[in-house]
Amino acid sequence: QVGRSTESPIDFVVTDTISGNLNSDETQITQSTISRFACRIVCDRNPPYTARIFAAGFDSSKNIFLGEKAAKWKNPDGHMDGLTTNGVLVMHPKGGFTEESKPGVWREISVCGDVYTLRETRSAQHRGKLV
Repeated sequence: QVGRSTESPIDFVVTDTISGNLNSDETQITQSTISRFACRIVCDRNPPYTARIFAAGFDSSKNIFLGEKAAKWKNPDGHMDGLTTNGVLVMHPKGGFTEESKPGVWREISVCGDVYTLRETRSAQHRGKLV
């Protein structure tokens, strides 16, 4: 599990970075762009070695945890889905992961692992189009 929280359910703590030539002594980040409980990555250790990304965090009881401002909806199959407040974005480079690769298109991952186009803003209440 990945996120900016240092609570025990988080396996990998990530923090915002400051771009340019500024350092953290000169600049203070006032609002994080990383969710406290951002996503869970599940990888199969046996063939076909599938990796899945699920947006949202999971608390110590293994229940999904989304912030109150997070976009949520019910899918046609009756299951609830949603997006984290800040979004969990992925990009697959064109040409694979090589020195010659070029940036690809950014997409957003939902709680159920569906892939969407980006929202108008990172915290918009309306999801992008299902890809």
